[in-house]
Order: sequence, then C-alpha cells, then structure tokens
Amino acid sequence: MTAHLDEELTAYLDRALPAERVREVEAHLAACAACRAEKERLEGALRLLAALPAPPPPSPGFARAFYARLDAEPSPRPGLLDVFRRARWRNLVPIAGGALTLAFVIGTVANYRAEQNRLARGLDLYQDYELVAGLDAVQEPEDVEVVGHLDELPAGRRP
Repeated sequence: MTAHLDEELTAYLDRALPAERVREVEAHLAACAACRAEKERLEGALRLLAALPAPPPPSPGFARAFYARLDAEPSPRPGLLDVFRRARWRNLVPIAGGALTLAFVIGTVANYRAEQNRLARGLDLYQDYELVAGLDAVQEPEDVEVVGHLDELPAGRRP
C-alpha cells in the first residue's frame, strides 16, 4: 500500500479525519480494491481486539515494586544537551551574542571610517588629476599613472 491510503485508514476507522478528508478516503476506497482489502483487514483486527477480555487490575504492591525497580536502575549517561541545560554558563550565551553584535557594529564603523579616510587621501589626487586634465595633458593610460604619483612630488614641484 505505498501509493494508497497508508496511515489514513487507521485514522478513518478511528473517526479521526476531518469531514472533507473522510469523503476523499471513501471515494478512494470505492475505486481501490487493495485499500478496501486493507480496510477490511484492519477492521477484523479491531474486532478481535475489542473481543479480548479486559486486563486484570494490577496487584496492590505493583506500583511500589515498579517504582522501586525504576529507582534501582542506573541513571542514563547525560547527553550533550543535558550537560548544556545544567550548566550555569549557558547564561553566557546571550552575553556572547551581544558581544558578537557589538564587535560587528564596531567593525562596520571602523570599515566606514577607513573608507572615508581613503577617500579623503584621494581628494588631493583628484584635485591634481583635475588640474592636469584641464591642461589636456592626460591622453594616454600612462598619463593617469603619472597623475597618481603627483602627490609624491615635493610641494614646490607640483603643477
């Protein structure tokens, strides 16, 4: 029953499906012999289970013996999540998150300021380029390279 109703048959027999889905299941059952056979098999199993006698009540000392046995069982080894839940340092997680956020903001601001400084340093170069370009001296790619090094000339030798 791979492409058929699968688990929905149990829900259908338990009357646990919404009305719209009940209609769809009943339409499928009308057209699918394999699902009808599975439904009948499940209904037969449910009838057999219903015919079984009720289980006897537990003995008077059952609960006490049961819990005593549970207490005698060794505790399972704690998993990683259990260790994390018990640790007091788990309170550091929000602090670490805040620290990472602060570091990101500081890094962003520092990067912005570095970019502003780089642009400011290039302002002199732009002014030099404007001056040289106004003289129609920049005609070749090598000329742009020369303009890039004008700021290295002593102040008296600048154009």
